Amino acid sequence: MAAFNTTTDATTTTVVGESCDCDLIAWKKVGIVGGIILTFVAVLTLVLVTCRSYRKRKRRIKKKLQERERRRRVDDHEMSSLTAEELERSRRVDDHEMSSLTAEVYSEVRRRRHQEEGQEMSSRTMGDDGRVQGAHQTRDPAQVAAESCREAIRTHYRDSYVQLTPLEDDTKHIKDIYTELTLEESGQKLESYKDIFLQTTEYGDLIKRVILNGEPGRGKSTLIDKMAHDWACGEALQQFELVFVLRMSAVKQNTDLIDSIFDQLLDEDTGIDKNLLSYFISHNPYKVLLLLDGFDELKTRALNEDLFGSILKTMNCKKNRECFVVVTTRPSHYHKLVTRSLIKEPFTKVMVQGFDKEDIKMYVKRFYSDEQDKAEGLILRIESSNNLSDLAESPVLLLLMCILWKKDSTLPETVFRIYDEALEYMFERKTDMSPDEILKVTNELGKIALRGLLGPEQQLAFLEEEFEPEVLESALKAGILTRKKVLHGRKSRTSIRLLHKTFQEFCAGKYLQRLSETELKKNLKQLIESGGNDYVVRFCAGDNTACTSIILQTLVASNQFKEEQQCLRTQEKDVIHERAPLMQLGLNCYFEGQSKDLPPVEFIESVLTDNVNIAEWDRDSLNSFTNFLQNVHTHTDEQTDYLGKVQSVEMSDCDLGGRCMSDLAESLSLMANLSSVTLLRCTLHKDDSSARLANHIKKRKNLQKLFLLYCRLRNMIHIAHELCDLPNLVELNLTGSIALGGSAAPWADQFKKMMKLRKLDFSYCLLTGKDMTHIAPALCNLPNLVELNLRGNVALGGLAASWADHFKEMMKLQKLDFSDCSLTDKELHGLSNSGCKVILEGNEALCGSAASSVHHFEKMRKLQKLNLSHC
Repeated sequence: MAAFNTTTDATTTTVVGESCDCDLIAWKKVGIVGGIILTFVAVLTLVLVTCRSYRKRKRRIKKKLQERERRRRVDDHEMSSLTAEELERSRRVDDHEMSSLTAEVYSEVRRRRHQEEGQEMSSRTMGDDGRVQGAHQTRDPAQVAAESCREAIRTHYRDSYVQLTPLEDDTKHIKDIYTELTLEESGQKLESYKDIFLQTTEYGDLIKRVILNGEPGRGKSTLIDKMAHDWACGEALQQFELVFVLRMSAVKQNTDLIDSIFDQLLDEDTGIDKNLLSYFISHNPYKVLLLLDGFDELKTRALNEDLFGSILKTMNCKKNRECFVVVTTRPSHYHKLVTRSLIKEPFTKVMVQGFDKEDIKMYVKRFYSDEQDKAEGLILRIESSNNLSDLAESPVLLLLMCILWKKDSTLPETVFRIYDEALEYMFERKTDMSPDEILKVTNELGKIALRGLLGPEQQLAFLEEEFEPEVLESALKAGILTRKKVLHGRKSRTSIRLLHKTFQEFCAGKYLQRLSETELKKNLKQLIESGGNDYVVRFCAGDNTACTSIILQTLVASNQFKEEQQCLRTQEKDVIHERAPLMQLGLNCYFEGQSKDLPPVEFIESVLTDNVNIAEWDRDSLNSFTNFLQNVHTHTDEQTDYLGKVQSVEMSDCDLGGRCMSDLAESLSLMANLSSVTLLRCTLHKDDSSARLANHIKKRKNLQKLFLLYCRLRNMIHIAHELCDLPNLVELNLTGSIALGGSAAPWADQFKKMMKLRKLDFSYCLLTGKDMTHIAPALCNLPNLVELNLRGNVALGGLAASWADHFKEMMKLQKLDFSDCSLTDKELHGLSNSGCKVILEGNEALCGSAASSVHHFEKMRKLQKLNLSHC
């Protein structure tokens, strides 16, 4: 029993202990649950408080955003006006200080906007989509100014129209006016003006300075307008964000770029801020294209680099180096433009050629769209005259020809007469003035025109008050003067201009004819010394023998003319004097004067020296030269045989296409003692010019040397045939005539007849082995040939077996040049019996074959000298 009881107590004790543990666990669970509940209540309370605070804050944000939106409604004009007021003082400092201040103010504007944006962002909330509610992007103020400017000038350019004729209110949209371009370096016609923006240096860098060079009236300004129009319409030049067309006639050397943009292109009430636009240009120059029209019309005559404003500094890369700049000029001012202080290498030079033969026909037919018989008659008249054909390449002169042909179906043949008759016709057409009244008006216009051209600053635009009221009214009515409202420092004024700069020069020239001899000489001296006034002087000579004589005397007496002659005599390398611009001017004046008398002896002797050197003359000057030679020949006798003095004529980089070559060659045939003629890089491939040359040159029986270097000969058959008639020809050089390659069969035999020929040069003519199979046999019959040059004909290699043996028969040959002809050691076999100096320089195919080459050299028993350089 005791045992039983003991057991029971133990069991009871165990059960009681387990019961206490369960109660403790239960109370722990209750505590945990309670803690969770209390925490949940606390969090819920916090959320409710936060939500209430959130709703209050949201109402405050909404109110603030509404206020911000109201302030945002201030438009760009008001904003730029406020900015302009804040920056007014910056306009009273110089260029350097102004650019620095502009940057500071620009930075301040951006800082303030970022500060406002930061304050706004701090008060914005996140929406359900994760985006900031009420946010919008802040605009760059300089970019905004550029965009506003772009839209303004695009509208201006898109509306560009050109007056088709000064006699009626007929206009032509700029997109219908085109002018052909030719790159001067290569002589290749461009597919489009767009190609000038693709030229690169040898290192692949884009060339960002371009010069459009062309005679007056060739369409340079029209081409500039076409570029701007195409950009505005999105048809070209879209790599540029801003394109500015600036007329240099309104620019001085110290003119600021941004001021000129506002004066010439933007409306008086524009809301664009100058400083912000200036900042955009200076910090984004690669986005800007600057088209500067008429460097020859720049107001400032004597340039001083220290006084240059930002336009000329942009031109010479001292500012905005990455800005693309295109500038037009007349040839008379080209060398003034290409200097250390303005445009330096690298730059692209493009010649604006005007109309070609087909363009002339198209233009005339368009002008006479309702009178095709008249159009055909005018085309025939132009084509019948070498001089008229050349003049018609100028769009302005062709227009005047169309006007005059419409009057009575006749045309004058000098520039002076074309302008004179056109001006008279314009007055007759629009006014009832008598000839005396017309003369009075043109005389008054000429006085003002000359003052503008000779003043301290060149002036092409005038104020109304500078004219007598009657003169102004008559000239405006006739269409000689034009009236236009222009901006000048934010203020508009009326500007009066002559129809074209050439009309101003014509009126000035006519006025000079009426001055006394003393006054005329004084003005001529000033015109010559200042330079760039060739057309004024030419018009002064027009149909006036007395003025022509005074002009030539004044030219010869000038220091500039004496320096030019010294350069020509000593053959110094002077870019300006080499072209002999004053000699060209004198010849053109003599032609315009249409005098049948001899010019002053001093002028004749300066032109007709022992060696006549002509470089880069246009066909206008070449026509004047032939007229001069023919007149001198007419007056030639035993005492005055000026042409007999000439022994050699050298011409380089001249266009001798068309009838020009015929007239010139005929004139050269008048020189009885001419023994040497050199043509270097002259155009001979048009209209059979080379055949015309040979046909006339054969008349000079004394001719001993003929050099046709890099002239792209097209008709060697006729040239070779005619040259056979030159009994004293001893040296013929055809270097660079690449058209000869592959065409030797029909003309090679003609060389058999040139019995006195001693030196023959076919360097770089692209001759082939097949050509040599015709040339080599023909040369074997020349008993006096001592020197043969075949350098640079790379296609001769590998085919010498068929022609090399003929050199064995050239017994008197002393020098044979096969440099750079790709010859191999196998070709040396045919030369093994040659007893002359052999030049094999640059034949790299001989490299590595010394063993076999030596075998051939051993057979050259009569070899005098061997040159294997660079093999």
